[in-house]
Formats: sequence, C-alpha cells, structure tokens
Amino acid sequence: MDPLILSFAVVNGVLLGGIYGGVALGLSLIFGVLRVVNFAHGSFLMLSLYIAFWCWSLLGLDPYLSVFVTVPAMFGLGYFVQSVIISPLIRRERALVVEPLSALLLTAGVFLVLDNLALMAFGPNVRAVQVDYYLPSPMLGPIPLNPQRLIGALAAVLVALGLSWWLRHSHMGRAIRATAQNRDAAALSGINVPFVYAVTFGIGCAVLGLFGSLIAPFMPISPSIGVAFGIKSFIVVVLGGLGSIPGCIVGGMVIGVFEAVASQHITATSAAIGSLGLFILILLVRPQGIMGRA
Repeated sequence: MDPLILSFAVVNGVLLGGIYGGVALGLSLIFGVLRVVNFAHGSFLMLSLYIAFWCWSLLGLDPYLSVFVTVPAMFGLGYFVQSVIISPLIRRERALVVEPLSALLLTAGVFLVLDNLALMAFGPNVRAVQVDYYLPSPMLGPIPLNPQRLIGALAAVLVALGLSWWLRHSHMGRAIRATAQNRDAAALSGINVPFVYAVTFGIGCAVLGLFGSLIAPFMPISPSIGVAFGIKSFIVVVLGGLGSIPGCIVGGMVIGVFEAVASQHITATSAAIGSLGLFILILLVRPQGIMGRA
C-alpha cells in the first residue's frame, strides 16, 4: 500500500475511533457505577440525533448550537428513565426478589420501545443535516483532516479528560466513585445512592446528547442508526476495559484505525466483521481489556 494512502487511512481511523470512544463514554460510566449494561445506549444517541435534526429543520438552529438543547434534554430523559423505570427494579434486586439479569432485559425493552416509537413517529426515511457554511480542512503534513470528524474526536478527548477530573475532584464525582466501589458502604456514609444513580445515568445520556449534535452534520439519521452505534459502543467499552474512561478513547481508536486500514483492502462490511475478530483476539490475550484492571 502507498505510504500516503496508509497514513491517510490511519489518521481518519483515529478521528473516527475518537468519535466511537466519545459515544461509548456514557455506556462505560453507567456500567462502572450502576453495574447495568444499558442496551438502550444506541437508542438514546438516535434520539439526540433527531433532536439536533429537528432543531435545525424547525428552528433553523445550527447543529453545533443545538448542544444547548440536546444535552439538557438527554440528561433529563436519562434521569427520568433511571428514576422511574430502572430504580424500582434495582431496589427489588437488592431484596433478592428478582435476578440481576432483569435490569439488562429492562434496558433491552427500553431500546425496543424507543426505536419503534421513533419509527412510528418519523418513518424509515433517512434524514440529513446540511449546514450552509464551509469548514476548512486543516492539514497534518500532506494529509487533509475532515473538520467535522476532527471536532468530534477532539470533543471526545476533552470530555474524557473533563469527566475524569470531575469524578476525582468534585463532591458529586467522589460520591459517584464511592457508590461505584461499594454502594452499601456509600449509603451508610450518608450518600443518596438512588440520586447518584439517576445523576450518573443522566450524565451518560447527556454525553450522547453532545455527540448527537456533533455528528449530526455528517451522519445520516434514521431510527435504525442507534443499533450500529450501540453494538460499536459495547465493543469499545469491553475492549478498552469495563468502567475505564480513558480505555473508551483508546479502544475506540483501535477499532477505528483497524477498520480504516482494513477497508483499503476489503469492503467496509468485511472490515467491520474483522474488527470483531480483533476484539476477540485482544480479549484472549488481555481479558480485562486494554486499560482495564484484572
């Protein structure tokens, strides 16, 4: 392969992988604290994309400015889903009334409901956001960078750094970390565990609101888009290390670079299938993930 083409594929793979990692941040945070695998993760991203689209279509709001709508809206939705739908089930699980697997099945039900409601409300047609201005492509040596993907990848790194700092230095962040380590001990220490769970779920969805606005300008929007991103997010989170915020970014970039380079030799669909093989191979060597703890 020509070195320039290879360099171009690697750079674009890093940018796309950064976006994968950013989208997976919320899933990693929710699992790290609640120990609940959120099967509706992709559906929440799909909703944030639609919110950004309708803000642009109906209100004429720039998709990047729609962040001020999507982030609080998705935080509120996540807070509601955790407080009203998931929280009662977690309380029953603590009393050993139901199996822990039921929370996972519940989020799968939320995924089915949201996707089918979106299909009923918006139809199967693919929509797209079109901005009326031009973003220049910055150059990395002889390689042009896609400006929209660059914005998404930089946002992923900044959000990961900001979230890590906030979890370590803020009062709520320390409460979230304490709850993640031992929720019973956290409750005995005076921490309102149900409130922490609701805030954590809300933050995880708010991150999706941010990336929904950032990727809307170059991502086709349909009710089925959440499935692809949901699967990719699971792969990224497990590959990077369950509950590891930096691991999300690293895992996303590994998958993004592999798919970008592999697609130069095979079809994009085959490259996506190959990324699953890479995922399995890495876990065979390092079962806890790239940055996870044994």
